[in-house]
Parts: sequence; C-alpha cells; structure tokens
Amino acid sequence: MLVCLERNSRIMKAILLFLAIFVPTVAHSGEYTVECYGNGQTGKVETVLGDQLMVRVLDPAGMPVQGVEVFFEAQSDGGAIAYPFTGTDPMIIEGDTASGDFRAVRLLTDENGFAGISLKLGDDTGNNSVDARVILPWGGEERIHYSALAVDLKNLLFQVIGGLAIFLLGMKMMSESLQTVAGRKMKTILRKLTSNRFMGLAAGMMLTAAIQSSSATTVITVSFVNSGLMTLQQAVGVVLGANIGTTITGQLIAFKITKYAFPMIAVGFALFSFSKTRRRQFWGRALVGLGLIFLGMTLMKEVLEPLKSSQAVRSFFMDFSTNPFLAIFAGMVITSIIQSSSATVGLTMTLAGAGLIDLQGAFYLVLGDNIGTTITAQLSAIGASRAARQTAMAHTLFNVIGAVYMGLLIANKDSFVLNLVRATSSDPLRQVANAHSMFNIFNALLFLPLVPLLTRLCKLIVPDREDAAMEEVELLLDDHLLDSPALAIDNLEREMVKMAAYAQETVKKAISCFLRGSPDPSVVMSMEDTVDYMQRDLTIYASKLFQRGLDKEQSLKLPVLIHTINDLERISDHAVNIVEARERIGEKPDVQNTDMGDLALRASDIVTEMLENTKIALESRKSEAAMAVLTLEERLNRVDEDARVLYTHCLTKKGHDGLQRLAILDFVAYCERIGDHLTNIAQSLLGGGVWQGTDDIK
Repeated sequence: MLVCLERNSRIMKAILLFLAIFVPTVAHSGEYTVECYGNGQTGKVETVLGDQLMVRVLDPAGMPVQGVEVFFEAQSDGGAIAYPFTGTDPMIIEGDTASGDFRAVRLLTDENGFAGISLKLGDDTGNNSVDARVILPWGGEERIHYSALAVDLKNLLFQVIGGLAIFLLGMKMMSESLQTVAGRKMKTILRKLTSNRFMGLAAGMMLTAAIQSSSATTVITVSFVNSGLMTLQQAVGVVLGANIGTTITGQLIAFKITKYAFPMIAVGFALFSFSKTRRRQFWGRALVGLGLIFLGMTLMKEVLEPLKSSQAVRSFFMDFSTNPFLAIFAGMVITSIIQSSSATVGLTMTLAGAGLIDLQGAFYLVLGDNIGTTITAQLSAIGASRAARQTAMAHTLFNVIGAVYMGLLIANKDSFVLNLVRATSSDPLRQVANAHSMFNIFNALLFLPLVPLLTRLCKLIVPDREDAAMEEVELLLDDHLLDSPALAIDNLEREMVKMAAYAQETVKKAISCFLRGSPDPSVVMSMEDTVDYMQRDLTIYASKLFQRGLDKEQSLKLPVLIHTINDLERISDHAVNIVEARERIGEKPDVQNTDMGDLALRASDIVTEMLENTKIALESRKSEAAMAVLTLEERLNRVDEDARVLYTHCLTKKGHDGLQRLAILDFVAYCERIGDHLTNIAQSLLGGGVWQGTDDIK
C-alpha cells in the first residue's frame, strides 16, 4: 500500500513538473489574432478619410494585447499619414512634423489592443496605399495592406466626358470620310443588292461595316423608301444587315490595338496633310478617326481603372447593371443622347474591362444600346412618307422585340447564353464585343424569315391612307443626308425630277385650258404656286449643301442643278402666261381649219414631246432623250417663225386680224420660250451636269 502511494506520488510530481515547464510555453505560442479596420474606403482628394486605418491585436483567448508594436508606412502612390493617431507612444519614423504629413509611424497598441492612423488622400484620382507591420509578442509578424480610393469627381467627369468626346469625334471623322469615299457607291449597292431580303441583309451588313455607322445606313434606307427607290420589305432586310455591320467597331476595340492609336493618328495626319489626291486625304481622315476612337477608349479606361478598387463604386455599378430594366433603359438613353451605338458599346466595354460591371450587366446595356440606336431612324422619318415611317418602325420593333426576349434569356447569371459568351473568351472586353455580335447576328437570322410578317405589322401600326393616291406632290428633302453630300445631291436630283413632272403637268393643263377651255385657269395658277414652293425648298436645300465639305465635282454640279431648278420654275411661269393669253380673248380660240390654229396645235405637240423627253432624261440620264429635246427645239423654232410670218402677213393684208390670232401668236411664243428652258436642261445633261473638270475621287 505504501509502495503504491509512493509510486503515485512520484507520478503526480512528474505531471506537475511537466505542467510547470510546458503549459506557459503552449499558452504564449498559441495563434494571436490581428484584426484590421478601415480598408477599402473612398474619399475626396486632399481630405482625411472618415475612418482610421486600424489594427487590433488579440491573444489566443480573445483578449486585447497592449503594447504591441505596429509600423504604418504610406506608399508612394499618393496619400500621407496624418493625425490623429490611436495607440500609445507614437514615434515619427519619416515625415514632416510641422506639416503633419508623415510617411512612416510606429505605434503601440492601447489597452484595448488598438493602434491606428488617419490617412490624408492625395490630390489625384487613384488608389492610396498604406502597409501595416504588426510585431507579434514572442516573435513573428503580421503584414496588412490598406487601400483607399481618392476621387476628384469634377476631373473624373471631365476626363470621362473628354475621352467619350474624343471617341465620338473619331467616329464622326471616320464615318464621314468613309461615306465620302464610298458615297457614290452606297446608293448603287443598296439599289442593286436589295432585290430580296437576303441580298438586302448582305447589303446592309457590308455597307455599315464599310462606313462604320448603322445610323447612316438606316437613315439612307429611310430616305430611299421615302423617295420610292426601295420597298418597305427591301428596306427591312437592309436594316437587319445594318445591325450586324455595326458590331465591327466593338470587335476592332476588343483586339486591343489601342496602343497603335498615336501611330494611326500620325500616319493619318500625314496622308491628310500631304497627299495630293482627295481620295487619299479622306483615307487619311478615316485613319485619324480610327486612331481617335482608340485614344478615347484608352483615356476612359485609364480614368475608370482605379474605381474598381472601391467597393462602394463597384457595388453601385453592379446593382445598377444587374437591374434589367434600369440597365436597358440606361443603354437606350445614352445611345439616344450621343447618337452612336458604337460609343455606348465602347463605354460598356470600358466598364467591363475595369471590372465595374459583369457580363450580364454589360449585356443588358448592349440591349438598351440597340434600342437607342433606332431613335436616329425615327427622327429621320419625321415629316417623311408613310413608307419611310414604316421603315423606321420596323427598325424599332426589330430591336425592341430582340431586346425583350434576349433580356429574359440572360436573366439567370448561369444561363446558357451567358455561358456560351463566356466560353468564347476569358477577356471581359472580348466577351462584351462577342455578346454584341452574337445577339445581332442571331436576331437578324431569326427575323429574316419573318420579314413579310414584320412588314405587315408595321403597316398596321403606321397604316397607309386610303386616299394616298390623291395626296399632293410633296418634296422629301432629308437634312440627315447633308453630312453625306453625294447622297444629298442624289436626293436633290430625285426631288428635282418630281418638280419636272409637276411642271410638265402644269404646262399640259395650261395648253388644255387654252385650246379646249378646261381645266379652269385657277387650277393652273394653283399648280404654278406649288412649283414656286418647290423651287424655294430645293434651292434652300442646295444652299445648305454649299456649306458642307464638297469635292470638286460636287461643287461644279450644284450650280447646274440650281439652274435646272430655275428653268423648271420659269416653265411654269410661261404656263401661266398661256392661261392669261386665253383670258384676254375671253373665249376658246378657234384652232380648227385655220393656218394659225394649225401652228398652235403643232407647237403644243412639240412642247408636250419635249417635256416628256426632258423628264426621261432627268430620270435616267439617257443622252438619247436629251438629244431628242434639242432636235424638237429646232422644229419648235421654225413653228414660231412661221407663226410670226403668218401673223405679219395677215396684218399687212387685212390691216387687222382680231385678238384671236394675237392670242395664238402669244401661245406659240410662250411654247417656244418653254422649249428654250427645256433646251437649257438638255444641254446641261449632255455636258455631264457640271460646269467643267472632273473630281479625283474615283
């Protein structure tokens, strides 16, 4: 029994000795906890953050540890350590005590285990970093990195808006220059390649890819429908293709060739400044525009890049962009304001590249952008024909319906569509560009078989008037085309043909009024007023064109067009003279079985034929029709001479011949003057429609 007790006593002593040696060591070598506070704040430049950057040291039991050394050091990217401090025994390691701005400080934790400093932000937008080094008791250390975002809101807005302005300037320069180079081919492409919806899709896609402006393509399409050169169904195919062509800009940006922005601008400027041919000069302007697009993207990206470190900024954009209605509406409004879908896509790619929005939010913005770009076509259709308004409505319906069903398909962040886009690339910029392209291609292919149905739907929304055939002739001069002079001149020529046809009808009714007594003279007077209004509107439109950047041939062509417009107006004036000649005698002249009457009938037939040939020559530019006008004019001159000789003979023989022969002589004279103006038009057409020379853009 004693032996057992003695043995147990020795065991207990051994245990107590082990505990006395090893238990304190285990307690002190347990893991200390270092907590950090105040990281990820955002504040205004050159101000002190609202919350201190702090550490708290806790022992393994969770109790605060006092007297732990903590070293804070501000990094060189901006910001400085400032008063007040939290902790004890502060020691300035590096800094200016007088100014109160320090680079490095040492503190000891207080009785609550805290040590902290205040941070004064730098004077530029960007991240301000501070490193903290905690020297733990009984060896070891813990390092903590703090980051705070300094924001100069005014400069930030100016820089983003400036970058966007440079982007838009580049888009405008490139688009206008490409339109100038390809201007004459644009109408040819659209006319020849729109025989069916598939060819229309290809034409719209190629044209938009070439001129980098879906808005320009849709406006041109609306204009062609407006003037009757294209049917609504053909136009819908072109609009579908335009939506695909506009994605090229985003793909170019995604290739990350922005580093070549300055070389592009330099080479483009050299071509523009030193090339002798206007064609190369315009290619130079296009290259400068492309460089400015990349430069604007680079500036916006550099400005927005620091914002991704701010949790508050990231949360704002994430919450904003993941709300489908809000994001789509934002994309629509931005595109409507800046009138460039490519700019909105570029801005969306910048936000995605900076990590401020995810793929889903970017996709929603792209869908809104597609709706917003239809505003341009709607504006161009204001005051246009119903067919033109129906074309603009087709563009809107196509994009709105597409945005609705695609918005539903991507409502889940792990949807098949989003995963498909993610599978194409890991680069956020490329993902946005691919999402834009994939949506527009799929949407166009989906609607292509439905073009006839979409056409009927547009006609239901914008119905045709039952009495459309009775509408008065109206000139459809599209101011949106003034930025593309080649197309604007084409528009002017088409409407001038309308004026020629109306002037022809005015003369024919005047002749009928003189020879047969119907219609009433007031009808001719009213029609002549309409011709005057046409002359006014066409001349004003031509004067607007003179204020644009015209090439040599265009500058020489416009004066001839204005002279032709004036000749047409003078023709209608002579129609009024014919009616007034009849009113002077107060009755229908006797033109049957008389020499003077026979000359009046011959003059009326010749003038009617000249008018028809002039209209054909203006419409088709056929030289045969213009030559026929000159031949007929010689015959008309002989009739006029015969009438004068016959009237003089009658006066000499009888001494007087009454008012009827005088009225017929006036009628023939007015016909001859109409023939003179028609001859002027024919000669201008045979001369190429220009005063002299040719342009070097071929």
